[in-house]
Amino acid sequence: MGHKRKKHAERKADKDSKGFNESPMKKVSSDTPKAFARIMFKKQQIEKRAQDTKSAKNGAASLPSLKNRDEDLGIDPKTKAANANNNNNNNNKPNQPSDELRIKPGERMGDFSRRVEEHMRDKMLKTAKNKTAEGSKKKKYFEKLKAKKKGAKLQAEEDKAYEEYERLQDRVRLNDVAQAPPTLTAVPKKRKNDEKLATRQWKNTPGEEDYDDLVPDDIKRQTDQDEDPDKKRARLRNMTPAGRRILEAERKQAIENYRMVKARKLLDGGRRFPEHVGRNTGNDDDDEY
Repeated sequence: MGHKRKKHAERKADKDSKGFNESPMKKVSSDTPKAFARIMFKKQQIEKRAQDTKSAKNGAASLPSLKNRDEDLGIDPKTKAANANNNNNNNNKPNQPSDELRIKPGERMGDFSRRVEEHMRDKMLKTAKNKTAEGSKKKKYFEKLKAKKKGAKLQAEEDKAYEEYERLQDRVRLNDVAQAPPTLTAVPKKRKNDEKLATRQWKNTPGEEDYDDLVPDDIKRQTDQDEDPDKKRARLRNMTPAGRRILEAERKQAIENYRMVKARKLLDGGRRFPEHVGRNTGNDDDDEY
């Protein structure tokens, strides 16, 4: 069957008849670092692509117009063909690493990698710069295109607004005479506080504010409570004896002050001083203000 193999004795006899294997003349593995090998491979690909593009452009060199131009310039067609062949041969040669990029006897791998990176740094930077420049050109192109579209949109909006303004604008001629006053066709919107403003009593004096606008609601509420006699009596009943005595003393002091002011006014007016002024008759209700 297919999966069967020879016996050990037969395989050993065949091996002895073939002899021993010789050591290889070249190493199977290369001493070139993998990073450098990748860079070289990438470089070969770029050069090959550039060469294909150049050959495609040079494919039109056989046109009569180019041939006539070379003759006018005094260029020999044979010399030009020979130079082109030499250039193609030089370009087709594989890029071999120079002696500087070979590892030296006794050199450590880290030193060799550092030397390769320093040698290839300029080429890598140049390649990255070319890609960045190409990307910048594309970016500028798209930004310019976007700005152009935006400008066209703004211009269209301005034209539309101008057309609406021209349509709504009145055309007044030089010798036109008005036959009637203008009329308003638009109905004004109703405000939320129209009813409140209609029932409000306004002051006739300019610059005079209303009391309702200046006094807060809590102060007006407290004033109403103070004017209520029932609430005043309830507040007096709930006061402490010491508070009542203090309030009574303040009340008497206010009455005495009022009597003195009243007497001074009577004296200044040349009237006779009344007998009951300055005396406490025991009836304080008559002297209250």
